[in-house]
Amino acid sequence: MKKKIVSILMASILATMGTACGTGTPAATDESQNTSTTSQVTAANDAATQSSESVDQSPVTLRFMWWGGDERAEATIAVINKFQEKYPYITIEPEYGSSDGYQEKLTAQLSAGTEADIIQMGVGWMPGFVSSGADYFEDFNDYSDVIDLSNFEAEFLENNGYFDGHQYGLPTGLAGTALIYNSGAANELGIAEDMAGDLDWNKIVEIGKKVHEADSNKYLLTIDSTMMTTAVLRPYLLQLTGNTFFIDETCEMGFTRDQLVETLSYIKSLYDNGVIASASSTESYNESLQTDPNWINGSYLGMFCYTSTAEPAVKASGLNYAAANLPVMEGAKDDGFYCNCPQYLVVSKKSEHVKEAMMFLDYFYNDEEAAAILGTVRSVPPTSVGQKVCAENGLLDGIAKETVDVCQKYNGTYEMGLSTEEEPMAIMSDMIMQVAYGEKTPEKAADDAIILFQNYLDSKK
Repeated sequence: MKKKIVSILMASILATMGTACGTGTPAATDESQNTSTTSQVTAANDAATQSSESVDQSPVTLRFMWWGGDERAEATIAVINKFQEKYPYITIEPEYGSSDGYQEKLTAQLSAGTEADIIQMGVGWMPGFVSSGADYFEDFNDYSDVIDLSNFEAEFLENNGYFDGHQYGLPTGLAGTALIYNSGAANELGIAEDMAGDLDWNKIVEIGKKVHEADSNKYLLTIDSTMMTTAVLRPYLLQLTGNTFFIDETCEMGFTRDQLVETLSYIKSLYDNGVIASASSTESYNESLQTDPNWINGSYLGMFCYTSTAEPAVKASGLNYAAANLPVMEGAKDDGFYCNCPQYLVVSKKSEHVKEAMMFLDYFYNDEEAAAILGTVRSVPPTSVGQKVCAENGLLDGIAKETVDVCQKYNGTYEMGLSTEEEPMAIMSDMIMQVAYGEKTPEKAADDAIILFQNYLDSKK
């Protein structure tokens, strides 16, 4: 299903731009149809504007909370400022920072009823918040007179942010896991052909050993505990078992103890063979690996990241990077990787100004001015408007597009549910770091974690 959706989205930009530069809703193929489409979008935006102008224009203040790097923050604030120029009676207070601790902060705010009006939401967290029955979020479909959803491909919306008949979240882009590498250094070290071809987990180790043996100050990859969980632990197990980490229907683990030990042993081999630097040298840059001086100076040739963070990582170093294929083991029972969206934007039901929040998000997603400012800071845009503007500005020709193109090759099982909730993710991260720091063997770390995993699953039954 997801592969079909991505293909439909890609067809739009191919039709409108004459080149494969992103994803989008199906587009017209002749001038009259394009004129009709433009008129429809303009009419929809005019209708939204007329609706917003009928709102009481007493002073309104909204809070918008998100995480991300400096580039995302600067672009988002610029869009907020432009919106405030358009609607001077609406003030939007930005609340942003690192993703570190964001989920815990958001959980506490939702529990206390102190959350922001507009919230950037982790895709993996959303099912838990929705299934809690607390009714935290507004349904965007209830505000169709304020926000135009027609620029999203309908099937893409149904697979991203749609729960139990309600569109509680709007996807911020098209994204997934990415692997990027310094193409110039790869040529110098004689690994360019290897990195450009199909990869499996063992080949990653072989290439990494070659890099580190050639120069003890260089490592093939940099990775932190968060990405190790997302890009190695869970995909490896998915490929090995064909199951998600937890099986939601039965509240069981999708792996055996021996399979978890095998996966942790592989992670240990990455450190032991100099494929990645020690955890002590990378973990202080957790979820901000592009700020690590060793990344900036080229000591780390590659990085597991998200498609939405590939471009900031490349800009931080100023070197030339290419997107590599993602590793898939021989005989894999599942691709292990998949294309989804990086985040959702949601509106709190506790907001006293829901319509104004919807007005802002209509501008955020559907206005060409906003699209030009935001570019690809949250990956390839999810709307036809955003994709068109980014393509025209040449923003879908670099590493952002390359990583999304690679991501689309994989049709693995979408792990969203019990496997991605806060508590088990923390257990996974701790388990990995215990092995990385040499505090526990893979066997001991697996045994201890399985007890915690079982306790968590029992609490969900």
